[in-house]
Amino acid sequence: MLTVEQYIFQMKKKEKIDEFDFKKHAENMAAVMKCVVEYFNTYLNPEEYDYEAIKLEQSAAKVEKEIADTLPRSKNFIIDYYKKYKSRIDRTLKSHLKSYEYMELFFSRDDFEDIVNEFCEDRKMQDMGLAEYKEELISLAQELKERETEKPSRTGYKYLGESLFSWIKDTYAEYKVNLVGFAGETAYEYYKKYVENIYDRSAEQHYHINRYNHRYNNNPFGIDEIYKDNCHRPFIEGRKGELEMLIMYEWVHSWVEDAEYWPEYVNLCVNTGRVNIVRNMNILLPVINKGVDYPEDIKSSIVFVETTTGALKIDPSGPYILRLTYDKENDFIWKDDEQMTRIIANLQETFAAYGPPYALELHSPLRAPTYNEKEFFARYSQLEKKLKKYTDMTIALVNGPQRHKAKSSYLMQTTEDVIKIRTLAKELKLRLKISLDISKLITNKNNHSQFEHDFDQLSEIRHSIIGVHLANTFSGSGFLDRLYKADKVYLNQYEYPRLSNFLGSISALFNDNRRRYFVPEEVKGPEELEELADNLLRAGFSFDEWKDEQQL
Repeated sequence: MLTVEQYIFQMKKKEKIDEFDFKKHAENMAAVMKCVVEYFNTYLNPEEYDYEAIKLEQSAAKVEKEIADTLPRSKNFIIDYYKKYKSRIDRTLKSHLKSYEYMELFFSRDDFEDIVNEFCEDRKMQDMGLAEYKEELISLAQELKERETEKPSRTGYKYLGESLFSWIKDTYAEYKVNLVGFAGETAYEYYKKYVENIYDRSAEQHYHINRYNHRYNNNPFGIDEIYKDNCHRPFIEGRKGELEMLIMYEWVHSWVEDAEYWPEYVNLCVNTGRVNIVRNMNILLPVINKGVDYPEDIKSSIVFVETTTGALKIDPSGPYILRLTYDKENDFIWKDDEQMTRIIANLQETFAAYGPPYALELHSPLRAPTYNEKEFFARYSQLEKKLKKYTDMTIALVNGPQRHKAKSSYLMQTTEDVIKIRTLAKELKLRLKISLDISKLITNKNNHSQFEHDFDQLSEIRHSIIGVHLANTFSGSGFLDRLYKADKVYLNQYEYPRLSNFLGSISALFNDNRRRYFVPEEVKGPEELEELADNLLRAGFSFDEWKDEQQL
């Protein structure tokens, strides 16, 4: 059934009427008037047409317009079914799909065939003539699922490792399944069940009380049952731990604000063999400094030694990290060509005698009225050129401590200096990397926002940082009983160990799978080193043993 506009358009096309032909103005007007009269008196004859049928056709036209782009494959079936049963089968089936716990993971014809069979057998659908439309319903169920499945995005998942996100992307590409969507829905169900939201009118404060113990849980979020029910799916088989990690990521980052647990949790999953495609985060290669031994479970065979001349008086007796330093403010090795030549010769003799170190650290020189980055790189480039044959050795500049304004500052002592040095080295195409003495870098910065800003800046060059020096100068005691964020307070029923803001910021600074050597500073004995190591483990760092073929 045509509308009056459609009827006029049809007539206009048939009669080839041009309304802009003003020579036929009267003739055209008469033709249109005749068409309108004919429409109402002949075409739209109340005795020949059922009003309900007309309304049904109009409704069907609206439905067709609504689903033309969203359900193109099932459009004709939906319209035909609507005309026959006056029912939106797409909406009814969509509502039925929501009752399935694992709907986000469905992908195969078998999945959707089982759904349709149950749908057709539902007592509420007995008189809807569904038996003859099973193939169409299977196709519609698949199309509805595809429509509801969004393509996974990296946004909001910056702390998720590349191996996990590759699994997510590959699964979507092959099966059109969004694993993070499923993880998010699962975490949200636990949020609704275990997190109590309270508003204190007197204090005008929102409280979120988490009553679910997600830390150190052997079966978090019922992952055993989830895996048992879905291990037949090719993208889930052998990925129980990885699926658990996705749910945990959503939980700690989106619902209970416990993001500081994430790095530690990742390392726990790797170390206990719960995952297959994930590697440890924030890997530290332990270096022995001043003969202080690590705890028995942390293996190290490499030592840290220093020289002011380039020569070594004592055999390091194995692999070593070598720092080229100077006494007090006597940094002449960086400001005198003869001294630099002598230093290079001594280094070459040392390397010939004991082998090259894994890393050659250079203590930052001091600034002077006639000495800055330009002069430093002029002499450094000589050193790099003379040592170029040691291809397995990495060269790194170490920052000096923050100094009083009355004294000469180090060429590299602030975050801005570190970034500038690395940028210039890259522009000059030099091999120079960075070794961070973190305790010295943030001296006198006790405010969280101060050093957090520094670490945010440094995260942009994290791949150039090959070593870390750190003293046990931070507090790691206490329990995480509440967290303030925006206008909300997040509380936990269970007591969780609290990280210092400093440690949490260091962990967030690196947040990758790269290996960096670690040199403990200012530790008085094994007990203090054990405390430092424990704090780092709790912050999400992991220790790995040096390998002979190890390269930085």
